[in-house]
Amino acid sequence: MKQKYISCILALMMLLVMPSCIDEQPAIPEPYDIDTEEEAETPDAGDNFYGYINKDYLEKGQIPYGRNSFGTMDKIEDEMEIAVSVIIEVCKESEQQDGSREQMISDLYKQYLDTDAREKKGADSVLKTKEMIEDCKTIDELTDVMGKLYNEYNIRTMFTFNAYPDTYDTSKYSLYLCNMNTLGNMKENFTKTENGSESLGDLARDTLVALNVDREQAKSRATNVVKMVDDIMRSAMDSDLTQNMAAIYHPYTTQSFSELFSNINTKKLMDSYGFESDEIIVMDVEQSKKINEYMTNDNIQVLKDYLLTCMMFAYGKVMPPSISEQITAFSTNGAKKEDLAKEFVSTVLGEEVGYLYGEQICTEKVMDQAEKMLDDIKTSCRTLINDCSRLSDDTKKKFTKKLDNMIFLVGYNKNSKSPYKITSAKNGGDLIGNYISIMKTQVKESKKKLSTKVDRNEWGMNPITVNAQYDPSLNTVTIPAAMLSPASFSPSDGEYKNLGKLGHTIAHEMNHAFDSNGFCYDENGCYNDKWISEQDTRAYNEVMVKAEEYYSNYKILDIYNINGKMTLAENLADIGGFQCVISVTKDKSKLKKIFEGYAEQWASLEMTVNAIDRIYSDIHSPAEARVNAVVSSCDSFYEVYDVDQSQKMYIDKENRIKVW
Repeated sequence: MKQKYISCILALMMLLVMPSCIDEQPAIPEPYDIDTEEEAETPDAGDNFYGYINKDYLEKGQIPYGRNSFGTMDKIEDEMEIAVSVIIEVCKESEQQDGSREQMISDLYKQYLDTDAREKKGADSVLKTKEMIEDCKTIDELTDVMGKLYNEYNIRTMFTFNAYPDTYDTSKYSLYLCNMNTLGNMKENFTKTENGSESLGDLARDTLVALNVDREQAKSRATNVVKMVDDIMRSAMDSDLTQNMAAIYHPYTTQSFSELFSNINTKKLMDSYGFESDEIIVMDVEQSKKINEYMTNDNIQVLKDYLLTCMMFAYGKVMPPSISEQITAFSTNGAKKEDLAKEFVSTVLGEEVGYLYGEQICTEKVMDQAEKMLDDIKTSCRTLINDCSRLSDDTKKKFTKKLDNMIFLVGYNKNSKSPYKITSAKNGGDLIGNYISIMKTQVKESKKKLSTKVDRNEWGMNPITVNAQYDPSLNTVTIPAAMLSPASFSPSDGEYKNLGKLGHTIAHEMNHAFDSNGFCYDENGCYNDKWISEQDTRAYNEVMVKAEEYYSNYKILDIYNINGKMTLAENLADIGGFQCVISVTKDKSKLKKIFEGYAEQWASLEMTVNAIDRIYSDIHSPAEARVNAVVSSCDSFYEVYDVDQSQKMYIDKENRIKVW
């Protein structure tokens, strides 16, 4: 079977590269394929390094149709999606062993495509929640239904509970009350832009129309949902505080939790959700207070409409097309059914698809070079810590111990086992039934954690995620297999260019352990704001204030200032991480390769309106600033590129941001 599997992969890959009339998977969009009659002058490295390195890309590139932006990170995603498409095709065509990853992928894919079967099956198994919701006449009845929606369907509503490592004792899990379900929006989508209100309004209106509410009445009721969620979100904490444990860790006893939510029967609420805990960590107290204000019988209709919207947000994608096509959020926009099916499967079975993807991407050669790069970066970071003049000897020892205790999860989890079971159509399975089973299993797996010890080797991302992560509570760095794809990491690029690309991604995540939030966690991930001395804390606070001001004065499009406060942690990780990778060598030619690789990694084209929205809603600085603001703070940049005071990027040495 393995030999057949490999043969299918080779055959399908040939289809992708051979010119033919076959309706094939599109190639990755080329970022610069248009000739211009007159080329603009190349910026000087000391005036605009980002533009100097990425001139051709920025000048001749195009944003592919249907997208708001396109850059290196998008190319990584495209490479991953093409590889995943091949994997799913192979699974579909091969003989499958029951219970295998391949069988699960194949059956879910086929069931998504079989729209006739989906229409015939209908959506009664989910739409019965509509009757449950609409039959509620009191808040007590509504909170009981919220628990059923969570346990039976994993539908998140006003009350979203999760098991996370306890902030002050990361050997155990605690029960957290998280942010309410805002249907994919963060606070800034409501308070800084109109995106939150528009998307939520459309979804609520379309949901009610699909559930046979008169369109004009649906608009009016949707408006009330938007007003309520908007009001609640304006009371929520800003996004820059959501990683600050001092801001989000609020332990409540059973009694004090009842007092916080005085308008509901909290015992009935917890019983309906199936949680037994003497302590609940409330992450956003002000938002909870505002939610409590709305939990009254006077607001029963808008609350019910909100729950219906949450239901559709969770299950709209698996509804029969006659229902899902009425929902703007699930519009296909002319996409092929096969592409939508593959996107669905890779989202729902990301770990299962990712395992097969990881086997292909994480070759011995790739992993050997990645491990060497990781060792070099760790050595560099350790040296920077020990040479850092603002740190006392005691803090240097603590930071070094934290670095040594850090766990790096690179590639994919070779020991992963799927908790799901996908029933094939021939055995009576269907898309909506299998999806409900998956969602229900996710709830059970989350609840199980509350009775187990924390495993620091647990992967926080699946292998096909185009991102990376540092988890302060576990002191772990996760670099998924997708980040090892050729666009991000190619052995042929050479060691030093790769250091500027994937190497900086690794170093960036590593440096989150010492950013404005991370430096308060010890080597085991336990939060302790007294972990380092007051003197060292004051010294670091001075760096943070300087960095916030530095970025707040950086303009995008010559008009818009970056939010230095909101982006602080990411900016510190960018600068600290870059210090790590350029400290690997002192050779100018090798340093130049690192600088080039770093600038290329962030090359991006973006529509103006999208770029402006991201200034208000993204905790990361825009791509240009992630390059120019970072390299301007590195002394070696001035030496390698002969930058002097006459050039725009020149910053006096005493004003450069030094994380280490």
